[in-house]
Amino acid sequence: MSRSLDAARSFLERLEARGGREGAVLAGEFRDIQARSAAWKADGMCSTKAGSRPENMRKNRYKDVLPYDQTRVVLSLLQEEGQSDYINGNFIRGVDGSLAYIATQGPLPHTLLDFWRLVWEFGVKVILMACREIENGRKRCERYWAQEQEPLQTGLFCITLIKEKWLNEDIMLRTLKVTFQKESRSVSQLQYMSWPDRGVPSSPDHMLAMVEEARRLQGSGPEPLCVHCSAGCGRTGVLCTVDYVRQLLLTQMIPSDFSLFDVVLEMRKQRPAAVQTEEQYRFLYHTVAQMFCSTLQNASPHYQNIKENCAPLYDDALFLRTPQALLAIPRPPGGVLRSISVPGSPGHAMADTYAVVQKRGAPAGAGPGPETGTGARSAEEVPLYSQVTPRAQRPGGHAEDVRGTVPGRVPADPSPAASGAYEDVAGGAQTGGLEYTKWSRSHESSRKYEKDKCL
Repeated sequence: MSRSLDAARSFLERLEARGGREGAVLAGEFRDIQARSAAWKADGMCSTKAGSRPENMRKNRYKDVLPYDQTRVVLSLLQEEGQSDYINGNFIRGVDGSLAYIATQGPLPHTLLDFWRLVWEFGVKVILMACREIENGRKRCERYWAQEQEPLQTGLFCITLIKEKWLNEDIMLRTLKVTFQKESRSVSQLQYMSWPDRGVPSSPDHMLAMVEEARRLQGSGPEPLCVHCSAGCGRTGVLCTVDYVRQLLLTQMIPSDFSLFDVVLEMRKQRPAAVQTEEQYRFLYHTVAQMFCSTLQNASPHYQNIKENCAPLYDDALFLRTPQALLAIPRPPGGVLRSISVPGSPGHAMADTYAVVQKRGAPAGAGPGPETGTGARSAEEVPLYSQVTPRAQRPGGHAEDVRGTVPGRVPADPSPAASGAYEDVAGGAQTGGLEYTKWSRSHESSRKYEKDKCL
């Protein structure tokens, strides 16, 4: 355990050592990720032939986001009834090399059956959804779950809602009963209600709570988590990466030269454009640093006195600071990490604040696009995080039903879709599991989510 703690501490120390260069370093790393992703296509190392077939093109929500052939999810259930084997989704390997995640797009009206075929065939117990059905006035995902007193029938599948509740102010938890050929299973769905398209949450806390609850619901079974947003790229990649790093912590498998750059790069080898924007990449650093700080706090009583000051903070949205007091504390002799607690709870004072994201205007001539971020933005163009403001002082808050915004919630970004388009990933990318036994890369040398009778 002490080795994993040392690795976490080393990651924080490297962040601290970057000083004011943090924004430029992360921008350079993300540009490198984008360049490498583009090179996979240009070099012909990868392919997206299945998604490009005429009979499958209508099943893609976005024509330039196609699943890699090498890692795509192949459906076999109901093929004898004439159903295709295609769905826009990819497997992503977990820390033990197993198929831990299915990263997929939000279903279309005519792919609802395929979505539930996927869930049933691969024994999915938990679905993580990082979008709303409608965002910025555009349909982002077809509703594939049942509502109260309104079962959903699609093909031979009948879905009914057992219960729903707010996990916290941002996340809805639904328990669904799925019936297929007289067999019924329980499937849990966690929906992040206020994660803006192409953006990031106001803080990592509720997202960390989301993945922690997903793992509690999942149990110890080998079934993959199903993770999606609208295209299954940006927000989906962030969730998969956060859960992956969390599993590294829990299994004490963090390598001494842990590199978030390498984690994201390997994610992108398995799902196109995973972690879509530089802002999301920077937010991942913030979230992972907070997880590591929390781990060090919980590992030893020495850390408890600085708990409130431990979480890394954005300084003008560029520099992630790790408190010197944390790095100066002697390394603990060891211990067992049982769970990763999420700093702050809805009952604490910080739960009554939110961070305002001020976005720069789109450049002239740029067109709209969901979860976009083509090319790296300069430091002057990145969103700025303003002073946090008490929710009680926030104007215009009104209660809605469980499908809308609850009092105090930060709503999804209501502004028009910003500029840019998906990276051109139609050419595909190579497969590959996440391997951490040969991490030797130096960042200094390379910057690189039908109403009918039930059967």
